[in-house]
Amino acid sequence: MLQSVTQTLEIPVRNECDILVVGAGPAGMGAALTAARMGARVTLVEYGGKLGGMWTLGLLSPFFDNWNKPGLNQELREKLAERHAWGGLWDMSFDPSQMALLLNQMALDAKLDVLLYTTACEPYMQDNTIKGVFVQNKSGKQLILAKVVIDCTGDGDIAARAGCPFEVGRPSDGAFQPMTMMFKIGGLREEYPRDATIDWYALLQYRQRESQQKLIEDVPFDKPCIIKLPGPGGQALVQWTHIRFLKGTDGEEFTRASQQAMLQVEKAMLYFREVRDLLGEVYLLELPAVIGVRESRRIKGEYQITDDDVLKGFHPVDGICDVHFGVDIHEPSKAEQTNLRNAGFDIPFRSLVPLGVENLLTAGRCISGSFVAHASYRVTGDCLMMGEAAGAKACDAISRNITVRQLSRELAAQ
Repeated sequence: MLQSVTQTLEIPVRNECDILVVGAGPAGMGAALTAARMGARVTLVEYGGKLGGMWTLGLLSPFFDNWNKPGLNQELREKLAERHAWGGLWDMSFDPSQMALLLNQMALDAKLDVLLYTTACEPYMQDNTIKGVFVQNKSGKQLILAKVVIDCTGDGDIAARAGCPFEVGRPSDGAFQPMTMMFKIGGLREEYPRDATIDWYALLQYRQRESQQKLIEDVPFDKPCIIKLPGPGGQALVQWTHIRFLKGTDGEEFTRASQQAMLQVEKAMLYFREVRDLLGEVYLLELPAVIGVRESRRIKGEYQITDDDVLKGFHPVDGICDVHFGVDIHEPSKAEQTNLRNAGFDIPFRSLVPLGVENLLTAGRCISGSFVAHASYRVTGDCLMMGEAAGAKACDAISRNITVRQLSRELAAQ
């Protein structure tokens, strides 16, 4: 039987900062850049080797719910366009490599203290207050102290380990949306429709080269999409693979999910050969560094965004992000997508303030909301704007020497 082992180590303090942001995806970049530009001392911790999270490590595009937003959403649109790296599918896609280069330059310009290749292990707590986070990298284990910690891990890792309550999946059975491994192809015919899902799916059935059932068994999602990237060369990202019933918060299951997804990529490339007369001689260009996790923990906060908030409209006084993306549920147990109308709602700052722990904020898909609400606000344009708000409000709380919870309750009472 395996036994626990206790080891006593002296762990050095790497630094003290005003704001520690964990995770450099859209939410984390929004939080870190905003706070740094406001004059805060910001440390940004990222487990990958480049900034951008799912945008860059995960090859995730299009940049959904971006067009209606100012701030960093607009700044990224404009700066990517200057690099000839914006456009593609629905005129909201981008070149992931150029996104990584751009974010790196923005981080340098903002004088962010960045730690790449660094895993955030667990929070450093004093009673119910988070004082920092232990991190691990090539230098060993270190402690980073902070006045406010912003959890932008997507999975709410720091908040959960600090003891914050959370939910996973739909209320009826706990089932959650599947993961998807994006992948990049080249050789796509330039005349292939620019704004279309993969219409060759129906073509395969018509030609009877493979049955619909066989196709679904091999790559179990019935609305695959080719996402053309800006620029010449016939490059595109493909959203097709779907991995169900494996958790992105479990190390072993997360590993199996990536391995299964790679098998699905291989199957998908075989099907591409069946329709080369439509698509061209496409070939695999790149696999992502990480598989995409649509849903894991939703950290319970001062306010939980409800189904009705999304479907009927909700505009609180402490709103920090206007969400217009429809409810998009990749079904947990079948090869279908469910889409519901979003009446237009705002995310309240209260939903970024977890219950039970002080000096902690969340931003991104792990904020406090229902299964249905999460399926609307989880896209990257909204995550970026949530991050901006988290960074700005953390600065406000620090400057006033109050907690982020006190600030949240003040804003909600206005």
